[in-house]
Parts: sequence; structure tokens; C-alpha cells
Amino acid sequence: MTTEDLIRQAIAIAIDKKGLDLRVLDVAKGLSITDWFILVSAESRRQAQAIAAAIDVEMKHAGVPKARIEGYSDGWWILLDFDTVVVHVFQDEARSFYALDKLWADAKDRTKDFVPAEALRSTKQREQGADSDA
Repeated sequence: MTTEDLIRQAIAIAIDKKGLDLRVLDVAKGLSITDWFILVSAESRRQAQAIAAAIDVEMKHAGVPKARIEGYSDGWWILLDFDTVVVHVFQDEARSFYALDKLWADAKDRTKDFVPAEALRSTKQREQGADSDA
């Protein structure tokens, strides 16, 4: 499986498990330990764990070497490290607190190259709904 295939598969799984606010960042210029970050939000611990577990299982079935996984039991911020791709699954509050989107603002945002337009729209709709609640 190529790196791009791994990214696409992880994104598809996250969408299937109702992951939100998906972003794909090319961090190769800023990091020597990985090339890509996938960021995804979940609305609960159980959802974060379901997204991470599904990605892990599917990658095993596809023959991708086992990911190093951190934070699964807490489900606050789960990290799946596939060497060239690191998937970060956050509960909403954790994503806001750690602010990786802002920390890596200089990284090349490749979200539109990997996340289907309809998934991007559902994220925007969620944000608009939150704005109208305020």
C-alpha cells in the first residue's frame, strides 16, 4: 500500500465512523520522523476509540506494518503511528487544547487532495451550526 493509499483509506474509515473536521497536513519539511499528519475529531471517547480501532484493523488487513498506538485507553487523543503517516484522533476538547492545527499552520494543507468534498461540507455545516448556537 502506498502512502497516498494509506491516507485515503484512513480518511475513508474516519468518515465512515463519523469523524469530523478532517485535515491532511504534509509535515515532511518540518519533521524528520514522519511525512504526513491526519487530524480527525470525535465527539466522544467511544467514537475516538472506534475510529482508531477501525483504522488499525483495516491497515492490518491491508498488510500495513502494525501501528504504534498511544492514548487508546483514555480516548482523549489517540495517535496511530504508521511511520510515514501519523493519524491523530482527538475528542473535540483535546483538539482545541493541543491546537495542532495552529501549531502546524505552516505545513502544506493537502486536505482537499484527500478528503471528499461532501465530507468537507459536513464539517462546514457543523461549524455553522455551532456558530448559530452561540
